[in-house]
Amino acid sequence: MADAQVVRPMPETTPRATWSSHRTRVLAAAGAAVLLIASLSVYGWDYYVLPLEMRPFSPKHEILRPSGTIGLNLGILGVLLFTLIFLYALRKVIPWLGRFGIARHWMDFHVVLGVSAPLVIAFHASFKFNNIAGGAFWVMLAVALSGIVGRYLYAQIPRSLDEAANTYRELHKLEMQLAEALHGQKLYSSESIERILRMPRPEHVRNSSVLRIVTEMVLVDLSRPWRVAALRRQNVTFSSLLFTLGGLLSTRRPEVEEVVAVVRRKALLTKRMLFLDRAERLFHLWHVVHRPFSYAFVVLALIHIINAVRLGYF
Repeated sequence: MADAQVVRPMPETTPRATWSSHRTRVLAAAGAAVLLIASLSVYGWDYYVLPLEMRPFSPKHEILRPSGTIGLNLGILGVLLFTLIFLYALRKVIPWLGRFGIARHWMDFHVVLGVSAPLVIAFHASFKFNNIAGGAFWVMLAVALSGIVGRYLYAQIPRSLDEAANTYRELHKLEMQLAEALHGQKLYSSESIERILRMPRPEHVRNSSVLRIVTEMVLVDLSRPWRVAALRRQNVTFSSLLFTLGGLLSTRRPEVEEVVAVVRRKALLTKRMLFLDRAERLFHLWHVVHRPFSYAFVVLALIHIINAVRLGYF
């Protein structure tokens, strides 16, 4: 009998590994954008701070003006970035695009490009925002700012009913983990934990205005690291307080960090479930506002490009 062949299973890509590689790519894209903007700022600072009437006398005018070597290429780059930005919307109607990656990953790059593009266009225009080009820039800026809000709301909403159910199950599991972590220890009382986990009342969330809800969601998220730091400060020495930056960094005490990890995760999930209904409604409302701005920018940008070609800048 022939020897049996040993079949080695191919290594599977775990969700954690996929997320890690995606985060690396997003950070690389953001880093490239920061490097470009920083380089333009350093090189062109003495030109961009000049009054408009003095710029033609600068030796950098021929390359940094909108129709100059660098300025024109920045305009082309800006158009390319916005073409990539609109791929996020097109993937919903072009089947083969939808097969590349998941929506959440597309959204991350969508936001990075949406923040970078207005800055690139600002340098292309050498910070002169008038006529149609100026109108296009301000509309583009409104699109970028609303996109940041949209990404924040998107992160608050479970992608499916299964994910929402998993969140409820995880909350129940965290309740048990927290009770187990607090049992038999003298570091924290139930009352001190409850103060950290305190959230707005559900009735308040249901009856508040749109602006107030968004503000409170952001404030809860911004206050969470400071609440966790306050939890750590209850059980650290003065020297540890310095090394942990007032509790913002890990204390390296397993018994403290075990409680902190559970409390942090529970606070995050509790907040998401508390604001879930309002976040979903706000996300749909955001779509109604975001899309017209995007279409208006496309129209103004096309008019600007056609005028630039007609006047011989290309």
